[in-house]
This record gives sequence, structure tokens and C-alpha cells, in this order.
Amino acid sequence: MINVATFALTMLAGSPVMETTSGKAVCEVADARTIADLRQMLGRRAIEALTLAATQQADESSLTNLIAPTATFSLGIGDVGRSLGTGPDGARAMAREMNADTFRFFGWDYIPTPVADPCSTHQVDVEFVDSRRQNLYPITFTFYAGQIVAAEGWSRSYQTGPIPRSPDD
Repeated sequence: MINVATFALTMLAGSPVMETTSGKAVCEVADARTIADLRQMLGRRAIEALTLAATQQADESSLTNLIAPTATFSLGIGDVGRSLGTGPDGARAMAREMNADTFRFFGWDYIPTPVADPCSTHQVDVEFVDSRRQNLYPITFTFYAGQIVAAEGWSRSYQTGPIPRSPDD
């Protein structure tokens, strides 16, 4: 039976599986054995992609290894969703818009669960923070074969501060 979501992403994104010089297809997250491993790999790939996209001297081949040419990027603000473009250009627009200086993503702190097919469609959530403007950007990245095929998020303001302690503490 064909996985419809995987089929649709493959049709939309072309084949995100990398080709080696020998012409063999390679999935860069194929070594992930557990969900914890896979989430760690994909979270790091999302951060690497947007970090590279934020730099003026980003190597185009590095970006195209991480991002499918037809990957969609969107970032809503207030009550308006906004498309930022596709492929590396969409990632660049997202990185510029966020101007993030930190990130966080949650690990898998549960039973070590085997992952059936690390190269199929997977999602990971990463939060990017622009601490200067106090904006938080929760982004859901969709991957296929370890390559970003979509990134969707929203801009949120936040406040932070110390929690007052009682005199008895």
C-alpha cells in the first residue's frame, strides 16, 4: 500500500533523496535507529538550514542538501498567514524575518522507540527566539529523506523574568 502523504510530498518536492557521485540514492538520516536519534538529527538539520540561510555567504550546495527546491516556507503574524517562498530562497526569507539568536527543541525522553523508516516523512518542532525584540517563532519542519520539504510557523511575542521566591525558601 502506498503512503499517500509520502507520495504527495515526493511528487511536490521531486526526489529529495541525495545522489552520490556513483548515482546511488542516499538518505542522510538513514542511520537513525530510534525516534530520539531521528528527532535529534532532524532538529539539528533544521537549525543548520536556517543558520546557513541567515548568512550572506551561505554555500548554495549546502542549502540544497538540506532543503528541497520546492520546499514551502510560511510564517504567520497576528491573524495573517504569510508565504515566504520556496526552496533556499524561502528559508532565507524566514531566517531574515525571524532574526533569531537562540533556538530550542524538545528531545525524546521516553522509551527508546525504534523508528521504522527514518527516510519517510517526519516532522520536528523547533522554536527560534529573537530575544532583542522578544519574539518567539515555533516552526514545524516537515522532512522527507532527511531534507526539509516544508516549514510552517507563527510569530509570537513573549515576556520573561524571574519568579519571586517566598522569604521561607
